[in-house]
Amino acid sequence: MTTIVWAPGDLVVASTEGVDVRFAGVEITAEIPEHIERAPGERGIRVHLACVTSPATMELHVNYMKALEAWGEQRKMHGSDKVGRPPVMPGDVVLSVVKANITDNHDTEYLLVAGRVAGTGSEWDGSWVFVPEPPAGVKHLTIEFTLNGELTGKSCRVQLD
Repeated sequence: MTTIVWAPGDLVVASTEGVDVRFAGVEITAEIPEHIERAPGERGIRVHLACVTSPATMELHVNYMKALEAWGEQRKMHGSDKVGRPPVMPGDVVLSVVKANITDNHDTEYLLVAGRVAGTGSEWDGSWVFVPEPPAGVKHLTIEFTLNGELTGKSCRVQLD
């Protein structure tokens, strides 16, 4: 079992595009996605984030839906090879620039091996998978958050039981 020892009171660890991003949890022994080339049965750490629904998220969503509709119309008129890729989901835009760095009391080096972000409508979330799983004897993890590669000054400490 894990216990959050400290975190921002509102759990907001970054803000971008007018949207607050909240720490939404951590899985200490998460499975590694199958498409990642890791040793069979290797496990790691998954950090979860979620965007706070607000007028800013609603506006980004409405703008995205308008752009997607316009892209669809262009695709019908000119063909898919002429119009390029569809617009990027707003959850991707917001969450792709927020990352996590993990440290522990044993100086273990944690490597980011996978991540996913998604979001339209009101639910925008993301998660990042790190390896290795914390080795025996690790008492706590500190998760520091970055925005565009710069520390946000927000962190969480998780005690491992």
